[in-house]
Amino acid sequence: MTLLKHLQTKFFLIFVVLLLLSCGIPEKNCSQFKNGEFSFESKTENGVYNSRSIRNDSIEIEFFGSSIDTSRITWVSECEYLLRKLRPKSLSEEKAVSVKIINTSDKGYLFEYSFVGDRENRARGNALKID
Repeated sequence: MTLLKHLQTKFFLIFVVLLLLSCGIPEKNCSQFKNGEFSFESKTENGVYNSRSIRNDSIEIEFFGSSIDTSRITWVSECEYLLRKLRPKSLSEEKAVSVKIINTSDKGYLFEYSFVGDRENRARGNALKID
């Protein structure tokens, strides 16, 4: 009977190890989204926010309705960056926005964003690379 319990324990441990190895964290490829043209969608409490942006490594130009905003990008890590408007029109626009890429695919990425230091009001959105 002890041999049977010993085999069951070994089988269980091997099963758990294989299960953990097969459930790895998906790899993010954020570098492919540092440059290009993007379509953004974010659901907020005020509705759905859609915009289009053209980005190079350090500048982002955002088109929203009839508005055009230009922001400087500072990459904090491979998958996280700060946006600061170059010509803010109000005090709230002077605040930097923190953007963290959570998950990537071949066509786009899921991201979280908020004003720097405001962890309570984080929102999520999707970005699709157009070109």
